[in-house]
Amino acid sequence: MSTSRRSLLLSACCAALAPITARAQAHPVTWVTGEVPPFLWRGSAGPQGYAYELFQLVIKRAGMAADLQIYPWARALRLMQQGQAQVCLIAARTPAREAQFAWLFPVGSFRFALLTRRGQPALAWDPAVLRDRRIAVLRGSSSREWLDEVGLPVAAEGRDYAELVALLRRGVVDAILGPEAVVRAQLGHLGLPQDSVQAVALPRRLDLYAVSLPSLPEAQQRLIADAYRSLQDDGSVARLKRRHASAFADD
Repeated sequence: MSTSRRSLLLSACCAALAPITARAQAHPVTWVTGEVPPFLWRGSAGPQGYAYELFQLVIKRAGMAADLQIYPWARALRLMQQGQAQVCLIAARTPAREAQFAWLFPVGSFRFALLTRRGQPALAWDPAVLRDRRIAVLRGSSSREWLDEVGLPVAAEGRDYAELVALLRRGVVDAILGPEAVVRAQLGHLGLPQDSVQAVALPRRLDLYAVSLPSLPEAQQRLIADAYRSLQDDGSVARLKRRHASAFADD
Protein backbone atom coordinates (compact mmCIF):
# COMPACT_ATOMS: atom_id res chain seq x y z
CA MET A 1 0.00 0.00 0.00
CA SER A 2 1.35 3.39 -0.97
CA THR A 3 2.10 6.01 1.63
CA SER A 4 -0.56 8.33 0.22
CA ARG A 5 -3.26 5.61 0.28
CA ARG A 6 -2.31 4.67 3.87
CA SER A 7 -2.58 8.33 4.89
CA LEU A 8 -6.03 8.60 3.29
CA LEU A 9 -7.28 5.52 5.15
CA LEU A 10 -5.91 6.83 8.45
CA SER A 11 -7.57 10.18 7.86
CA ALA A 12 -10.88 8.45 7.13
CA CYS A 13 -10.68 6.43 10.36
CA CYS A 14 -9.89 9.52 12.39
CA ALA A 15 -12.78 11.37 10.77
CA ALA A 16 -15.18 8.55 11.66
CA LEU A 17 -14.07 8.50 15.29
CA ALA A 18 -13.87 12.26 15.69
CA PRO A 19 -17.61 12.95 16.16
CA ILE A 20 -17.94 10.47 19.04
CA THR A 21 -14.77 11.67 20.76
CA ALA A 22 -15.70 15.30 20.21
CA ARG A 23 -19.14 14.76 21.75
CA ALA A 24 -17.57 13.03 24.74
CA GLN A 25 -15.14 15.89 25.26
CA ALA A 26 -17.78 18.55 24.69
CA HIS A 27 -20.01 17.11 27.41
CA PRO A 28 -17.80 16.11 30.37
CA VAL A 29 -19.27 13.22 32.32
CA THR A 30 -19.51 13.46 36.10
CA TRP A 31 -18.56 10.21 37.81
CA VAL A 32 -19.34 9.57 41.47
CA THR A 33 -18.62 6.76 43.89
CA GLY A 34 -18.59 5.87 47.53
CA GLU A 35 -15.51 4.52 49.26
CA VAL A 36 -15.45 0.74 48.84
CA PRO A 37 -12.14 -0.57 50.15
CA PRO A 38 -10.26 -2.62 49.02
CA PHE A 39 -11.45 -1.46 45.57
CA LEU A 40 -11.33 2.30 46.22
CA TRP A 41 -10.60 4.52 49.18
CA ARG A 42 -9.26 7.97 49.99
CA GLY A 43 -5.58 7.91 50.86
CA SER A 44 -3.26 10.68 51.96
CA ALA A 45 -2.41 11.34 48.31
CA GLY A 46 -6.00 11.12 47.05
CA PRO A 47 -8.10 8.24 45.68
CA GLN A 48 -6.40 4.86 45.62
CA GLY A 49 -7.19 1.29 44.69
CA TYR A 50 -7.97 -0.95 41.74
CA ALA A 51 -11.23 0.76 40.81
CA TYR A 52 -9.66 4.22 40.76
CA GLU A 53 -6.77 3.10 38.56
CA LEU A 54 -9.24 1.31 36.28
CA PHE A 55 -11.29 4.51 36.02
CA GLN A 56 -8.18 6.42 34.94
CA LEU A 57 -7.35 3.83 32.29
CA VAL A 58 -10.90 3.72 30.94
CA ILE A 59 -11.35 7.47 30.52
CA LYS A 60 -7.90 7.78 28.95
CA ARG A 61 -8.61 4.97 26.48
CA ALA A 62 -12.03 6.47 25.73
CA GLY A 63 -10.59 9.96 25.27
CA MET A 64 -13.24 11.34 27.60
CA ALA A 65 -13.28 14.38 29.83
CA ALA A 66 -14.39 13.08 33.22
CA ASP A 67 -14.15 13.91 36.89
CA LEU A 68 -14.55 11.42 39.77
CA GLN A 69 -16.13 12.73 42.95
CA ILE A 70 -16.21 10.64 46.15
CA TYR A 71 -19.17 10.91 48.51
CA PRO A 72 -20.88 8.82 51.15
CA TRP A 73 -22.65 6.08 49.20
CA ALA A 74 -26.21 7.30 49.84
CA ARG A 75 -25.33 10.77 48.53
CA ALA A 76 -23.61 9.35 45.45
CA LEU A 77 -26.73 7.31 44.74
CA ARG A 78 -28.96 10.35 45.26
CA LEU A 79 -26.86 12.43 42.84
CA MET A 80 -27.33 9.71 40.24
CA GLN A 81 -31.07 9.52 40.84
CA GLN A 82 -31.37 13.31 40.57
CA GLY A 83 -29.35 13.38 37.34
CA GLN A 84 -26.57 15.52 38.83
CA ALA A 85 -24.07 12.73 38.09
CA GLN A 86 -24.11 10.47 35.06
CA VAL A 87 -21.87 7.53 36.02
CA CYS A 88 -21.20 5.72 39.29
CA LEU A 89 -17.90 3.87 39.39
CA ILE A 90 -18.89 1.17 41.91
CA ALA A 91 -22.43 -0.13 42.39
CA ALA A 92 -23.58 -3.56 43.53
CA ARG A 93 -25.78 -5.28 40.96
CA THR A 94 -29.12 -6.23 42.50
CA PRO A 95 -32.53 -7.06 41.00
CA ALA A 96 -33.96 -3.85 42.46
CA ARG A 97 -31.35 -1.76 40.61
CA GLU A 98 -31.29 -3.66 37.32
CA ALA A 99 -33.61 -1.34 35.42
CA GLN A 100 -32.34 1.85 37.08
CA PHE A 101 -28.94 1.82 35.41
CA ALA A 102 -26.98 0.80 32.33
CA TRP A 103 -24.28 -1.66 33.45
CA LEU A 104 -21.09 -0.55 31.73
CA PHE A 105 -18.26 -2.79 32.94
CA PRO A 106 -17.42 -5.05 35.91
CA VAL A 107 -15.27 -3.80 38.77
CA GLY A 108 -15.24 -6.73 41.21
CA SER A 109 -17.45 -8.59 43.65
CA PHE A 110 -17.90 -9.08 47.37
CA ARG A 111 -19.35 -11.62 49.79
CA PHE A 112 -21.56 -10.72 52.71
CA ALA A 113 -21.10 -11.52 56.38
CA LEU A 114 -22.52 -10.70 59.79
CA LEU A 115 -19.73 -9.05 61.75
CA THR A 116 -19.76 -8.80 65.54
CA ARG A 117 -17.34 -7.57 68.19
CA ARG A 118 -14.67 -9.91 69.48
CA GLY A 119 -15.90 -11.74 72.55
CA GLN A 120 -19.56 -11.38 71.63
CA PRO A 121 -21.66 -14.34 70.46
CA ALA A 122 -21.40 -14.94 66.72
CA LEU A 123 -24.67 -14.51 64.84
CA ALA A 124 -25.92 -16.97 62.25
CA TRP A 125 -28.29 -15.96 59.46
CA ASP A 126 -31.55 -16.80 61.21
CA PRO A 127 -34.19 -14.09 60.69
CA ALA A 128 -36.16 -15.27 63.72
CA VAL A 129 -33.13 -14.70 65.97
CA LEU A 130 -31.87 -11.58 64.19
CA ARG A 131 -35.20 -9.81 64.65
CA ASP A 132 -34.16 -9.05 68.23
CA ARG A 133 -30.62 -7.97 67.35
CA ARG A 134 -29.45 -4.44 66.53
CA ILE A 135 -28.10 -4.65 62.99
CA ALA A 136 -26.35 -1.78 61.21
CA VAL A 137 -25.96 -1.34 57.46
CA LEU A 138 -24.53 1.22 55.07
CA ARG A 139 -27.16 3.82 54.22
CA GLY A 140 -28.75 3.23 50.82
CA SER A 141 -26.84 -0.02 50.32
CA SER A 142 -27.66 -3.49 49.02
CA SER A 143 -27.39 -4.64 52.66
CA ARG A 144 -30.39 -2.45 53.47
CA GLU A 145 -32.23 -3.93 50.48
CA TRP A 146 -31.54 -7.43 51.82
CA LEU A 147 -32.90 -6.66 55.29
CA ASP A 148 -35.98 -5.11 53.72
CA GLU A 149 -36.48 -8.23 51.58
CA VAL A 150 -36.57 -10.53 54.62
CA GLY A 151 -38.47 -8.10 56.82
CA LEU A 152 -35.74 -7.47 59.40
CA PRO A 153 -35.49 -4.10 61.17
CA VAL A 154 -32.49 -1.80 60.73
CA ALA A 155 -31.10 -0.47 64.01
CA ALA A 156 -28.70 2.04 62.45
CA GLU A 157 -27.40 3.19 59.08
CA GLY A 158 -23.84 4.46 58.67
CA ARG A 159 -22.82 7.08 56.14
CA ASP A 160 -19.68 5.04 55.43
CA TYR A 161 -17.93 1.90 56.65
CA ALA A 162 -15.79 3.83 59.13
CA GLU A 163 -18.95 4.96 60.88
CA LEU A 164 -20.32 1.41 60.92
CA VAL A 165 -17.12 0.14 62.55
CA ALA A 166 -17.35 2.90 65.15
CA LEU A 167 -20.97 1.99 65.96
CA LEU A 168 -20.00 -1.64 66.42
CA ARG A 169 -16.96 -0.89 68.58
CA ARG A 170 -18.98 1.38 70.88
CA GLY A 171 -21.64 -1.27 71.35
CA VAL A 172 -24.36 0.86 69.79
CA VAL A 173 -25.22 -2.10 67.52
CA ASP A 174 -24.79 -5.85 67.83
CA ALA A 175 -23.67 -6.53 64.27
CA ILE A 176 -22.84 -5.09 60.87
CA LEU A 177 -24.41 -6.69 57.81
CA GLY A 178 -22.14 -6.02 54.88
CA PRO A 179 -19.30 -7.21 52.66
CA GLU A 180 -16.63 -8.75 54.88
CA ALA A 181 -13.68 -7.74 52.70
CA VAL A 182 -14.81 -4.11 52.73
CA VAL A 183 -15.23 -4.00 56.51
CA ARG A 184 -11.86 -5.68 57.06
CA ALA A 185 -10.14 -3.30 54.66
CA GLN A 186 -11.70 -0.43 56.61
CA LEU A 187 -10.29 -1.87 59.85
CA GLY A 188 -6.85 -1.80 58.25
CA HIS A 189 -7.22 1.83 57.15
CA LEU A 190 -8.30 2.75 60.69
CA GLY A 191 -5.31 0.95 62.21
CA LEU A 192 -7.50 -1.54 64.07
CA PRO A 193 -6.61 -5.22 64.54
CA GLN A 194 -8.43 -7.69 62.31
CA ASP A 195 -9.35 -9.84 65.29
CA SER A 196 -11.34 -6.98 66.83
CA VAL A 197 -14.31 -8.33 64.85
CA GLN A 198 -15.49 -11.82 64.05
CA ALA A 199 -17.45 -12.72 60.94
CA VAL A 200 -19.97 -15.34 59.94
CA ALA A 201 -19.96 -15.74 56.15
CA LEU A 202 -23.36 -15.60 54.46
CA PRO A 203 -24.55 -17.23 51.21
CA ARG A 204 -24.78 -13.98 49.30
CA ARG A 205 -22.36 -12.50 46.81
CA LEU A 206 -22.88 -9.51 44.55
CA ASP A 207 -21.00 -8.26 41.52
CA LEU A 208 -19.80 -4.66 41.38
CA TYR A 209 -20.15 -2.60 38.21
CA ALA A 210 -19.60 0.84 36.84
CA VAL A 211 -23.07 2.07 35.92
CA SER A 212 -24.59 4.99 34.09
CA LEU A 213 -28.01 6.53 33.95
CA PRO A 214 -30.03 5.16 31.02
CA SER A 215 -30.34 8.79 29.90
CA LEU A 216 -26.59 9.04 29.23
CA PRO A 217 -26.30 9.16 25.43
CA GLU A 218 -25.85 5.69 23.97
CA ALA A 219 -22.71 6.82 22.14
CA GLN A 220 -21.07 7.70 25.47
CA GLN A 221 -22.22 4.47 27.11
CA ARG A 222 -20.72 2.54 24.21
CA LEU A 223 -17.51 4.59 24.33
CA ILE A 224 -16.99 3.69 28.01
CA ALA A 225 -17.89 0.01 27.57
CA ASP A 226 -15.70 -0.33 24.47
CA ALA A 227 -12.77 1.31 26.25
CA TYR A 228 -13.01 -1.28 29.03
CA ARG A 229 -13.22 -4.16 26.53
CA SER A 230 -10.16 -2.80 24.75
CA LEU A 231 -8.24 -2.72 28.05
CA GLN A 232 -9.40 -6.25 28.75
CA ASP A 233 -8.33 -7.49 25.33
CA ASP A 234 -4.82 -6.01 25.52
CA GLY A 235 -4.18 -7.43 29.02
CA SER A 236 -4.30 -4.12 30.90
CA VAL A 237 -7.16 -5.24 33.16
CA ALA A 238 -5.43 -8.51 34.03
CA ARG A 239 -2.19 -6.69 34.87
CA LEU A 240 -4.07 -4.21 37.05
CA LYS A 241 -5.80 -7.05 38.90
CA ARG A 242 -2.45 -8.71 39.59
CA ARG A 243 -1.18 -5.46 41.13
CA HIS A 244 -4.27 -5.38 43.38
CA ALA A 245 -4.58 -9.10 44.06
CA SER A 246 -5.84 -8.57 47.62
CA ALA A 247 -9.02 -6.97 46.26
CA PHE A 248 -9.85 -10.22 44.49
CA ALA A 249 -9.03 -12.70 47.26
CA ASP A 250 -12.65 -13.95 47.29
CA ASP A 251 -12.70 -14.74 43.55
